[in-house]
This record gives sequence, C-alpha cells and structure tokens, in this order.
Amino acid sequence: MTRAPFGFWPSPLRAEQAAAGRVSLSELSSDGVRLYWLESRPSEGGRVVLVRSAGDAVEELSPRGVSIRGRVHEYGGGASCLVPDHGPEAFAYVRLDDQRVWLTDGRSSAPRALSSEPPPGEIWAHGGLCVTPDGGWIVAVREAHRPGSSHPRHCLVALGTRADNVGESIVAEGHGFYGAPRVNDAGDRLVTVVWDHPDMPWDSSVVVIIPLQVVVDPATATSRLTAASAPWAVAGGPDESVGQPAWRLDGGLRFVSDRQGWWQPYLHPGTAGAHPAEPMTDEEAEFHGPDWVLGQTTMVEVRDGSLVARRTSGGRDSLVHITTPQAPPRVLSQPCVSISALCRHGDGVAYIGGPADGPDDVWVLPSTGQAARPLRPRRAVALAPANVSVGEPFDLVGRSGRPVHGVVYPPKLGEAAGAEGTLAPLIVSCHGGPTSSAGSGFDVTMQYFTSRGFAVARVDYAGSTGYGRAYRCSLWGQWGVVDAEDCVDAARHLAATGRVDGGRMGIRGGSAGGLTALNALAAGEGFSAAVALYGVTDLVGLAASTHDFEAHYMDRLIGPLPESREIYEARSPVNRAAHMGGSVLLLQGTEDPVVPPAQAERLRDALSAAGRRCVVRFFEGEGHGFRRAETLVACLEEELAFYRTELEL
Repeated sequence: MTRAPFGFWPSPLRAEQAAAGRVSLSELSSDGVRLYWLESRPSEGGRVVLVRSAGDAVEELSPRGVSIRGRVHEYGGGASCLVPDHGPEAFAYVRLDDQRVWLTDGRSSAPRALSSEPPPGEIWAHGGLCVTPDGGWIVAVREAHRPGSSHPRHCLVALGTRADNVGESIVAEGHGFYGAPRVNDAGDRLVTVVWDHPDMPWDSSVVVIIPLQVVVDPATATSRLTAASAPWAVAGGPDESVGQPAWRLDGGLRFVSDRQGWWQPYLHPGTAGAHPAEPMTDEEAEFHGPDWVLGQTTMVEVRDGSLVARRTSGGRDSLVHITTPQAPPRVLSQPCVSISALCRHGDGVAYIGGPADGPDDVWVLPSTGQAARPLRPRRAVALAPANVSVGEPFDLVGRSGRPVHGVVYPPKLGEAAGAEGTLAPLIVSCHGGPTSSAGSGFDVTMQYFTSRGFAVARVDYAGSTGYGRAYRCSLWGQWGVVDAEDCVDAARHLAATGRVDGGRMGIRGGSAGGLTALNALAAGEGFSAAVALYGVTDLVGLAASTHDFEAHYMDRLIGPLPESREIYEARSPVNRAAHMGGSVLLLQGTEDPVVPPAQAERLRDALSAAGRRCVVRFFEGEGHGFRRAETLVACLEEELAFYRTELEL
C-alpha cells in the first residue's frame, strides 16, 4: 500500500488524455453489413464526423473539414441519414456552419445542397433527417428564425434528391415543435411527434400520422412530396408524454408512452380509426428518455417482429428482448450499464454502450441468443483496470420524505491510500437538464478526479429521469429548492456512513446543474466550494434570454411569469451570493446561446460585492457544452487546483 494525501495521488491520467477521451458517439445506423455513426472529436475543435466500420478499423466518410451537427432546438440531433439508390456510400447531412442539408455519394463527386438558402434576414436550422424508402426525398425538421418574430417557425420539409423531384415542399406545419419524422416502407405515411408551448415533449406530446402523396407538375415533369390529407393523432395529449414513433415490418406502428407512469413501448396498427394502442409490457421501468435531441432510438424491431430495447431501472441500463405483452422482458447478455442508441444490424442489433469500467463504444449483438461483442478493440483511456473507479449505487430518503438516488465513485489508484486516519474529499456532480439523469457508466472526467484521491458522487435528484413520471414531475414548482436539498442530503449521507470526509466537500454542475450546485452551496450545509460550468445563475435573466425550445420550460419547474417573479428571484444564485459561505469557480463559453455569458458576469459581480471569492474563466468561441480539447484541458486543471485550495487538501 502506498500512502499519499487525498487529492494528490500520482494519477497517470493527464488532463490532455482525459480531454482526448471525451469522444462522444451518436446516431448509430446500419446498411445491413456495415455500421455508421457520428463521432465528436475534441482534438479537432469539437468537429463531428460520420464514420463507418471497416473490419476492426473505422474510416471517416465526412467531406474534408466539415462538421456534421444540426442546431434545431439548439441541441440538434438527427444530423445525418443513409440514402439508398444514390450509391453504396451516399448519405445526407447537416453542415454545422450553414445548417443546410447536403447530399454526397461518399466518393469523388462534390456534395450538393438539397435545402435552399433562407430568404434574406432569415436563419434556418435543420435536423431529424429521414429518407423515403426509394431515396427520392429527405424529410427534415426545419427551424426558421424570421425578422420581427419572437418565436421561430417549425415545420417538416421534403427535399428532393433527384433531377425529377428537385426543390422542397412543406409537409407539415402549424405546431410549435416537431420531433424526428419517419416514413413508412410504402412511402405513403409519415409519423412524428408534435407539441406546443408551454409544454416540453417529456410533459405533454402527441404522436401524429400524416398521409403523403407525390404531386407531379406536368409542365416541368418534376414532382414534390406533400401531405395528402389532414394528420390524425394516434396517442398522447395532456399529462401524457410520447416519443420515438417508428414503423414496424408489418406496416404497424410502435412508440413509447408514459400513460401508465413509465415510458413503455406500445403497438398500434397505424391506420385511422384503428383500435387503441396496446402496451408491449407493463414493467415499471423506462424504455425512453427525455427528447433533448431529435432522433432518439432506444428500441428496435428485429427480423422476427420482436423488440430489443434499452431498459432503465434503478439508474442502470440493460438490454432486454420483448416478444409478447404476456411474456416479461428477457435480459440479454451484454456488459454495458449505459446505452444510448440502437439499430437493427443483420439478424441482430448494434448499440452504443459503455461498461462500468470503460468508455462508450459500438457493440454488436448478432442475435438475441448470443453475447454482445465490441465492434473493435476497446478504446484505451490511459488508466489500467486497477486504476478505474467503478460506480456504486446508493439510495436514501431525503428530508422531503422522497427517495434520492445516486452513484458514488470511490477514490481509486491501484493500492494507493490516503494519509492514515483521513477520509477522501467528496465532489458531488449535479447533472444538467434538469430533466435528465446522472447515469452509472464510465466518465473520464470522474476518473480524472478519482484517480487523484477524490470520491465523486453523481446524484439523481427530484425531477431526474429513469424513475417514472411521478419522480420526473416531483420537481415541478420546486426547481432550485428540492434538487439542491437532495444533493446536500446525498453528501451528508455519504459523510454519515463514513465514506467521505464531511468537512471537505465540493459540488459541481453544468447548465441547470450549475444552478443546483450554486444553490446547494448557498444552503450552508457542508459544501465549501462550487464549480459551475456554463451554469444558470439568474432565472429571471434566463427566462428573458433563453431560446424558443425552453422558453416556457420554467413555467412548470418554477411558475409562470410575471406572477412568479419573486420566486424566480429568490431561487437565483445571483441573489444568494451573501449566503455562499464557500468559494465559486465559473467556467463559461463566450458564444453560449442557452446560458449567455452575462449570467456568469452578474454572479461574479454579486459575489465580489458580498466579499466572497469567485474565479471566472471565459473561453472564446465555446458554446453551451465545451467541445475543444484545449478548453477541456484548461477546465480540468483549473477545477483540480480550485478543489485542492478550497477544500484545504
């Protein structure tokens, strides 16, 4: 055993390596033989590229220098799709820099734009791409910001890919928001999710089907894809969240709904006037997550018509096989505790998942009777297995009487131990959203701290997803209060059970998690340092400046304005600076459209006026969520130094 002060263990994981390990994978798809996915690269300034499996190797398909990312709802999603009948390597994508939809054959031909330039003064964004079965049209969600309008217009557009169906047409409009569309195999129906202000899609939304038709202009012999008649609703409505609709092999429809208190899969014939949808399982677990981005896929139909789905229960993901409503889901053999995307691949499925001791990667499950295997050798993380801290779930009953869930990652570096008679300092990590979850998988940022002798706890406070609708809605009217209380209670629980030093505790959070962290510090119940990454500090200011997707998000989380203005002010960290007995580190991007830099500036000034210590770092060109390697390195090093000083290590 080697003894060294907690917080100063000689970790082999450098900040540069941790930053390089922050590669995220998304939007997995298959052509039946090869797998495709998007991969973000901090080493390339956060560029997102489309890659394809080639044996044990991966090859990049993106045009040189292009970053593929949509900006619909600011968070994007559905930024690429394979396009049949245009060559074996053809795909459509959204360019980050111009937000237009482009098509490439993946070979020597230059990409060509499918969407037109917006009219003068307008700014367009696209996402949620899908293709018609014949490859003739790309259907996309369009967000159009127009001069003089306080709210952008959202619609579904069809973009022609061939010479005889050039141009674009609006397929659906009239709702505040549209989810990722999907066209059936016959090409005559489209399904999507719609919702309107003041709802968020995880509060109240509706699955609708839109009949399609191809209209031919005899004068030009060109065709357009349009709606054939009015859409009809399949499921959803007030107090029901639906999502992830997709067409089945038999022509029917599947989707998820939380009408029974949990996001569960349902089947529907997919025709007007049909019988109500039927649940595929009544298991009290979540088979879906909040639709922050377009194109979520957590369940997929395999060739025999049964479903393979991600199931979230107790803060941990698993893969299950669902055959009939009468048979309980069967857990499939695979090592991942965090799963983010699935697709059908050959006779089985492929998915993006992370085991407890390693980063996310692409995994293949050849059939439901075989074990999963990684597509390629597992990515190295500069930490030997003996140095990886594995999350340990914990639960407690908070002061409110509600359960509080979390995962603690103990300090870990081989046989290293702290000085005799001492306990590890604690960092509590608050997830963003706040409608989101902490997860229980591997996180290289957490490992950066645990391998130096910190314990890290990730808390699923009230309002977190993964525990049913009632738990998700328990934050309504209470954001800024019970979320902070739950994090304080989790820290005190870990200290009371002897797992951490209750006198050396810090708390961190990004975006909405920054608000939770700062309010927990202001509670004065044990924390002596808080780190907010692009964190919310002024709720009134946020309501006035935030983007359209979240324009009414706080109506339920806190209350409508202007009636609830005093509550907004009371729960804003900027107005609680005098109560913060510890120090604050603010890490903020200068180009953040969700939480503008002024939020950090106002808190800095308030803390200075109150005589409190505040360190602020602004990062030029960064938005909401840091992407560049140099930014990630600077943040890790700054945060580590901050904890060492403020926790008196």
